[in-house]
Amino acid sequence: MNILAIGAHPDDIECCCAGTLAKYAAQGHKVFIATSTSGNIGSATLSKEEIGALRKQEAAKSAALIGAEYICLDYDDELFYDDVNVRLAFINLVRHCKPDVIFTHNPHDYNPDHELTSKIVHDIHVMPPINNIVTEEPPFDGFPVVYYFEPHKGLGFVPTDYVDITDHFETKKQMLLCHESQKAWMAHAYSGFSVDEVFTEDMETTAKYRGLQCGVKYAEGFVRCNDAYRVKPGSFLP
Repeated sequence: MNILAIGAHPDDIECCCAGTLAKYAAQGHKVFIATSTSGNIGSATLSKEEIGALRKQEAAKSAALIGAEYICLDYDDELFYDDVNVRLAFINLVRHCKPDVIFTHNPHDYNPDHELTSKIVHDIHVMPPINNIVTEEPPFDGFPVVYYFEPHKGLGFVPTDYVDITDHFETKKQMLLCHESQKAWMAHAYSGFSVDEVFTEDMETTAKYRGLQCGVKYAEGFVRCNDAYRVKPGSFLP
């Protein structure tokens, strides 16, 4: 299968579903990791161009740990808005990846980039086969299954599905640690907290909690999108 995870920023995917992606990759599936933005405001010292380039490098390094392809749509962090060209870029992305499964943000989240990414993925989901919507990549038949990963700190999120990531937790952690510039930014922006607390420890706590719920050491939780053309019989999770 082809698996596509679409996050708003570099490090979103690592926090939310990298263990599942690592498990897919280990089983021989093709994995794509995409971000709507480059994360180009995440520095107290570097320019937007410099930090954007650095964060894309870090995201590519993270993806390479599981043999995934990283794609950045390169919109501005926190100034990401919807229009026709944005929709076409997302359709082109899906046509390029030809996914059987898409992971993206929960529709209700604390960050507007997260919520907009989720909405666009949902809205364009049925459009890649349509010949009269023209993009660089040609149309392809079929509709992927869509899963939403949980928002930061999991508030109000009740999974419908779980993936045991115990054997892939350390890979997930190493993928997240590739985002060194984000850790530096969080040390600056969240000076009242331990950097580890708001970076890797949050991720580990969530994985332990979801594991506790489903009877394993570490897990990731998802909500399966239950709309027409977005569901199929059976499970598509690894």
